[in-house]
Amino acid sequence: MALFNIPQLRAVLPILKDCYGFDPTEILSELSDSLKPYVDDNKMDEIVREQRNKGKTQNVLLDYAITIDGNVEIHTSDSFEKQSNSINDLCSQHIEEEEMRSTAKFVLCFMAAIFYRNTHEGYSDDKIKRLQDSWNLIHPDLLRLFVALNKPRHEQDSPIRICYKTDSPHIIKNREGWFSNLLNGYIRSILGDITLEEAERELDTYSDDKGRRSKNPYLNYIINGTYNFINHILPSETVTAAQCGFLLEYLRIIGQVKDGDTLAILNTLQAKVNGLRSSGLTPVEKHIKSKRFFPRD
Repeated sequence: MALFNIPQLRAVLPILKDCYGFDPTEILSELSDSLKPYVDDNKMDEIVREQRNKGKTQNVLLDYAITIDGNVEIHTSDSFEKQSNSINDLCSQHIEEEEMRSTAKFVLCFMAAIFYRNTHEGYSDDKIKRLQDSWNLIHPDLLRLFVALNKPRHEQDSPIRICYKTDSPHIIKNREGWFSNLLNGYIRSILGDITLEEAERELDTYSDDKGRRSKNPYLNYIINGTYNFINHILPSETVTAAQCGFLLEYLRIIGQVKDGDTLAILNTLQAKVNGLRSSGLTPVEKHIKSKRFFPRD
């Protein structure tokens, strides 16, 4: 187990969101556990009522837990302390400014714990592949529907035809656009605030049959998110060898890359980072969007 200070976590949440697409709902269970030393069940119920009286209806315990001054405990491997020390040494070697170095140590250790938990507690790579495969099949359909509903030539209250297999089309009269609005609202709840042009560009990145697939989607997410953070603390307009050297050492420390792996070659990793960053939908963006559809239990 590893303990992380909640005030420190609270301070870096904007960075975690920007770089990794991380949201505190991903540690809802752990944050709820962190409340137990401070409140009993009756107090929990009181907190929920108070938060709802303030107009908050979702994740009310999370909103409260993230404000306390305690620690949150994340399940890690027995070797995590050694990994944490190595991450601290790595940051000391690459980052001169003290405050930024301290932030980097916290963020990289915290995300190492998250990576371990997700790959060892029900979020195995096979499960992630299944979720991504499902998302790759569902996501293009949502994009196609959004494009069809929002083409400029289409009136929002036009009739809509629905056909299932060989049945004759069913005509939805869609008076005052009630069905169009219902579909659009649902689609936007998953795709987010997307424009017609963005939806069309994103749809072009999918093949007609199977969508985009990856042999190791979670490793791609780790690489993409960690590079985003390294570029945040050591900014550059291009992907540099120095940044990728930092990234490679981090991946080795957390056990994601080993000597002999293709990605252990610096030039190969640099090309990989460039490829992930230039993809139509980056792994971090996939993480954000698939999380809306497949929230962590």
